[in-house]
Amino acid sequence: MTSVNSVSPLSTPSANFIAVDWGTTNLRAFLMNQHGQIQAQRSSAKGMLTLSSDEFEAVLADLLDDWLELGLPIYMAGMVGSRGGWQEVPYQTCPMSLDDLSNHLHWLNTSLPNQIAIVPGLQSQGVAGMADVMRGEETQLLGALDWLESHNLSCDERIFCLPGTHCKWVQIEQGQVMDFSTAITGELFARLNDESSLVKGLPHSDELQVQAFQKGLKASQQAGGIMHQLFSARSRYVCGELAAEEVRDYLSGIVIGHDVNDILLALSKPMNSVLIIGSKALNVRYQFALAEHNLNVDFMEAGEASIRGLKRLANLASNTSNLAKGK
Repeated sequence: MTSVNSVSPLSTPSANFIAVDWGTTNLRAFLMNQHGQIQAQRSSAKGMLTLSSDEFEAVLADLLDDWLELGLPIYMAGMVGSRGGWQEVPYQTCPMSLDDLSNHLHWLNTSLPNQIAIVPGLQSQGVAGMADVMRGEETQLLGALDWLESHNLSCDERIFCLPGTHCKWVQIEQGQVMDFSTAITGELFARLNDESSLVKGLPHSDELQVQAFQKGLKASQQAGGIMHQLFSARSRYVCGELAAEEVRDYLSGIVIGHDVNDILLALSKPMNSVLIIGSKALNVRYQFALAEHNLNVDFMEAGEASIRGLKRLANLASNTSNLAKGK
């Protein structure tokens, strides 16, 4: 996967482009060479939610500072292109080749010397036939596709899982995103874990209680549905079947268990393996859940996938530009 060089404070002759991952709460920028290696990196807490549309350019200029120079294009992915972001960029409709994203980049008009592009999101139908959207994950998927190709691995017999606040489940065939479905898994658990009567007064722990989590996974496979099973987090504690420090991870097991169970049941064809693109902490939990279904699991860190995807987009866009110029 993407290698990381020592951080340098200034632009270097090997710099080829700037990759920007601009989400709801954070902004990260990477000075990259054409091989996808990081030459330097900078970050800010000024995510999309903290800014009005007329503030984005100044925030980016302040962060990049001496990286701003003619001939060094900037490629941005994430919520920066959403409604309420710098500029809303229309979704592209699936099925769509991930490489074709390079033909639909939205180039901004700014006062900065660099050319600046926003990667569009994708629109599809979920497993229930209702409209679904993603923004930012499409770039991670392109990075994952690039990594699979570099290892001579196929994407056709696996499903892609991008866990987080809103978990994405994606099917890709021959480099095309065919469809995807979103579950509010992370957001639901966060609400239950912070505000609900199910865990009120119970201790928090940074360490995963594996047995409790697996009990939750088993519960998610039982009759009664998620509403009944969620309440069992409280009732099993009150009745002495769960220790106080186990309840939150048991609850997590129920929520993630239903996420995994429901999507696998709804797939049009069975999958042999899953590629998880996310954080290491969530990867562990989803690996446990997917093991219940005897699926092989590979993992790619979400930040690495984004950077690798932006590297591929930058190279594709550069090749298209050179062809247009007759080089």
